[in-house]
Amino acid sequence: MDPALTEVTQLFGRFKAAFLRNDFGTCSSLLAQLKVLLTKFPSLPPSFQKTPNSVQELSIAREIYEHAVVLSVKTEDQDAFERDFFQLKPYYTDTCGVIPPSPQEYPILGLNLLRLLVQNRIAEFHTELELLSATVLENPCIKHAVELEQSFMEGAYNRVLSARQTVPHDTYVYFMDLLAKTVRDEIAGCSEKAYNYLSIADAKKILMFSSDQELNEYITEEHPEWEIKDGSVFFQKAKESQPCKEIPSLQLINQTLSYARELERIV
Repeated sequence: MDPALTEVTQLFGRFKAAFLRNDFGTCSSLLAQLKVLLTKFPSLPPSFQKTPNSVQELSIAREIYEHAVVLSVKTEDQDAFERDFFQLKPYYTDTCGVIPPSPQEYPILGLNLLRLLVQNRIAEFHTELELLSATVLENPCIKHAVELEQSFMEGAYNRVLSARQTVPHDTYVYFMDLLAKTVRDEIAGCSEKAYNYLSIADAKKILMFSSDQELNEYITEEHPEWEIKDGSVFFQKAKESQPCKEIPSLQLINQTLSYARELERIV
């Protein structure tokens, strides 16, 4: 075996051992070394040169970047996720027929869709979907993300929150928790505008908490301006603390008329 390939294989073995014992600090250090070593392989993107070891080099590089993506989820580093995913993506799109398909491809593609949804990058979400075939869209990992986006756009927040219980892969839990927080914040914002107060039972139901303690912790951490008393959650205090913004309607009307007169002169 080529010495460079042997070195990468041995170092990757140490990485996977550290990954299994959740030693993410060691993983990050070894990953940085692996990425440097991979630059010595001419068979990797963007060159894709045919070499005697190109199949082995492409396969191990793809696996390294797949582990890097999962590591970024474990360490809750979304910037690292984006960098590693874009380094990994050419191995899914440009190596068909060169190396066998990866069993991690669809879980990771679905994970990226979920990340875009959490970050509210809906246009990019749909762009990624357009690149997938109809067969791929039926994969449970991809379908899960698509159904989540549809529920989110429809305002069916209960379906979004309950979807955490049916994630197709354990790595999805991190982004599902972030999405659940986004949804609860959206519901909370609508609730305090629509009601002066809600009973604790109704507040739990709307925000989909299973206990009073979870509700109390959420209010303490996210909405300390809300007030709990007499078995109800009062939003009035929050409303009173928000300054009332006056719309200068007369000024806007005068400006609009002025623009209309100037437009007539130009025409």
